Amino acid sequence: MALDQRGHGDSPWTPEWAYGTRHYIVDLHEIISAWEFGPPVLVGHSMGGHNVLVYAGTYGETVRAIAVIDSPATYPAFAKQALKDMAERPSRRFDSLEAAVSAFRTIPDDTVAAPEVMRQVALNTFRSEGDGKWVHKIDRRTMLREPIDAWPLLPRIQCPALYVRPASTPMPRDYGREIAARMPQGRLTVIPNSHHHVLLDNPSGLIAALQQFLSELRAGAESASK
Repeated sequence: MALDQRGHGDSPWTPEWAYGTRHYIVDLHEIISAWEFGPPVLVGHSMGGHNVLVYAGTYGETVRAIAVIDSPATYPAFAKQALKDMAERPSRRFDSLEAAVSAFRTIPDDTVAAPEVMRQVALNTFRSEGDGKWVHKIDRRTMLREPIDAWPLLPRIQCPALYVRPASTPMPRDYGREIAARMPQGRLTVIPNSHHHVLLDNPSGLIAALQQFLSELRAGAESASK
């Protein structure tokens, strides 16, 4: 299941600002509490991974395992300010979908993603306004962050936990290793030929790392049942 978090993708926007970590955690908890598939493996990238860390540190009994991809345990002041500056700029409006796709960039914009991957992402990133203009689907207010500090929560995450770091990341080099080390069953893996947007830059490398992690979970569960 791939979740469009509130204010992202095709999920609705909130009338008043409600895009803090606490809001995303409530959404996750409602979804996981309502389904009938048992504790899930949660996988999150960037802000999504931050939400996964906080969720697993708060509702650990509802999670089987987690994988966190180049995500911060919390957001430093300079990062929150940079995001606030972006949030306060109006969304660009384009005359056509093709014009919007041509202008599409990731944030940060370091990427080695194949052009066809970038195009496919861009085609699903914009929506048509009633006046014929095309705009980004994201509610820019989602960049006004009120993060929960996950550092003190990490030791509470008792489930198997994988931290995925790209070969090149805007975060300090040992950041992911430190997060993994603070989780009792944490481990770190590095994906070559990738920047922050690992899932776009090296999807096969990311899939291989996740498949290995999941196969080990499966083997552990089978061994425990014998």
